[in-house]
Amino acid sequence: MSSTVALLLLTQLGSLRGLGSDKLPMELPATSEAVLGGTAVLNCTYPPVADLILYWTRLGLDSERNVYTYYQGEHLASYDDPAYQGRATVPAGQPRRGDGALRLHNVTLADEGRYRCRVKSNRGMGIRETELRLTGPYRLSWLQPKPCSPSLQNVTLTCLAEGGYPLATVTIRDSTGRDYGARTLAAKDPQGLYSAAHTADVPCSPTASYTCIVNTTFHQQNRTGMLGLEEPQPAWKGWSGVGVGIGLAVLVLVSGALWVSAPPLLTHSCGTLGASRTHRPCLSFLQVRQQRRKRQKHWEPHPPREADPAWEEALLEGTVPTCTRMGDTPDTLQEPLPPSKRLATH
Repeated sequence: MSSTVALLLLTQLGSLRGLGSDKLPMELPATSEAVLGGTAVLNCTYPPVADLILYWTRLGLDSERNVYTYYQGEHLASYDDPAYQGRATVPAGQPRRGDGALRLHNVTLADEGRYRCRVKSNRGMGIRETELRLTGPYRLSWLQPKPCSPSLQNVTLTCLAEGGYPLATVTIRDSTGRDYGARTLAAKDPQGLYSAAHTADVPCSPTASYTCIVNTTFHQQNRTGMLGLEEPQPAWKGWSGVGVGIGLAVLVLVSGALWVSAPPLLTHSCGTLGASRTHRPCLSFLQVRQQRRKRQKHWEPHPPREADPAWEEALLEGTVPTCTRMGDTPDTLQEPLPPSKRLATH
């Protein structure tokens, strides 16, 4: 663009800035709404004209920043404020048809505020303002520390609204339209988003439903839910402990009965010659020989066994006493065989 054209444009823009009257009919909404992170559309309409200047600015406390400049069918991006370059657009060919709507992409909280639309054509000049309001949806959730049970009349219920904008009021309402409590806490994070929580004590009814209502200046969110109920205990779980106890009792009784009815252990004992009839283990020659070998192998000292002529004679004659069970009367030794029936020894 030549310096002459640029000078002419600056002159035209200067006249638009100083414009204070409405000679060109224009229509702008008083407020425009957009969702954070989305695209805001600021409408500005006027009669269709061939040659015009469309000039969008952002109003501050003591300043006015260029947002979008359209001059005779061309977008003059170099005149836009750096904060809006690449984000502010007006569809090509649209201004000549009387539509100067501005589109702001990827809006943030810094974009919220008042905007001014100026138009100058051969039919006159006009100016209008609109306010951009942003909203951010809240994440709604229910908090119920204790489940509803037959032993409770009331239960504490909290509606939590997180990460939204602007600041909202939170209400808990039942299916009959009754509102509960007014304990609402709110906080603001470093990004400028709000979180609010509303807590109330509500009747512990398994059939009641409750709605969390989040209201902002121009937006409302609702979430309805039922109370969390205490899970009933299955019948088999209640009887399982009784069954285990009965099973253990039966096992103890059966074990005791078997122990009582079992025969006593066979502890062999034998009588001895003589009047005392004391008992001593019945050991065969083989068992005695094995015990002696074990002692000799391990060098176990053992006291010498005293000779018992009567016992050895009884073993030779085959008159070893019979073994008895513990508790029975000991058997008497058989009488020695007469000499005629004894085995001849060589």
